[in-house]
Amino acid sequence: MAATRRQVIKGLAALPLAASGIARSQSPSSRPIRIIVPASPGTSIDAVTRFFVEPLSKRLGVPVIVENRSGAGGLLGYQQAAKSAPDGNTLILTGTPLYLIPLFGELSPPPFDAVKDFAPVARVARVSYAIVVAPDSPYRNMGELLQAMRAKPGEITYSSQGVGSSAHLCSAVLTDMSKTKAQHIGYKETTMAVTDVAGGRVSFTCQTSVGTVPLIQGGRLRALAVTSAKRWEALPDVPTVNEAGVPGFSASSQLDFMAPAGMPEARLLMLSDEILQIAQTQAFKDFCARQLLIPDLMNAKDLGPEMAREAVRWKNVAQMVRS
Repeated sequence: MAATRRQVIKGLAALPLAASGIARSQSPSSRPIRIIVPASPGTSIDAVTRFFVEPLSKRLGVPVIVENRSGAGGLLGYQQAAKSAPDGNTLILTGTPLYLIPLFGELSPPPFDAVKDFAPVARVARVSYAIVVAPDSPYRNMGELLQAMRAKPGEITYSSQGVGSSAHLCSAVLTDMSKTKAQHIGYKETTMAVTDVAGGRVSFTCQTSVGTVPLIQGGRLRALAVTSAKRWEALPDVPTVNEAGVPGFSASSQLDFMAPAGMPEARLLMLSDEILQIAQTQAFKDFCARQLLIPDLMNAKDLGPEMAREAVRWKNVAQMVRS
């Protein structure tokens, strides 16, 4: 039976509503958000990412999923994020300065541009490091380790989770500033880099507070020094590197949420605001205190210009370390 004119008009009138319903079901605001962690579970950026999962999910009304993508000093995770659709549903929390990955990366040519391929979303904290050795290491303090590196150039070893990682940079700058020399041994993951130090197969490593404090307090590692400007409350007897004989040394990493370049500005600014609202809570401040992190908040608009300045600075650091 042919449809009546009224039935046809009624059907046409319903089409925009149906179409808008489909659009809503596919809208970025209704789909899960994926946060890529370019490191293994148990690291500082993994812990911070997982802190944000529940409150961000509640605020946005969608699931938030963590995807650990470690390997090659973080390069694999960054590369995956850079190639993701800029639809507002993929973020990455960076720990190693983003600018270092292409400079030190194991792939040539670099698989992405640190500035052009990413959009800054929000900075939430900074993290410093501890220089650690095995509990039965012959090096009982930082002075003895430095003396050994001077006496046996290139024989003392240090581990990291890959070329260009924060651990690699921290140790490389340490040897440069102390006018010593040590051999770098890169691993695929942080856990492996720390395990071989704890087992005495590698002389030392420079790792974040999140990953080292429990092991130090549990007797599986011994801390020689911390890289912050002040001593850690959790390890009050451990000196800073500056106190231990390397004047002016200080090292930390910023924890920044980033997105693939091209995300709609309104979506980016919304996510920036939501993340920073969570970062301003007492719960996050307490979390940072427990994890020995320093809250350091910056929105997307302020973080962008700093990225450009930092890119130039880290290029100079990379050239110094590689020379």
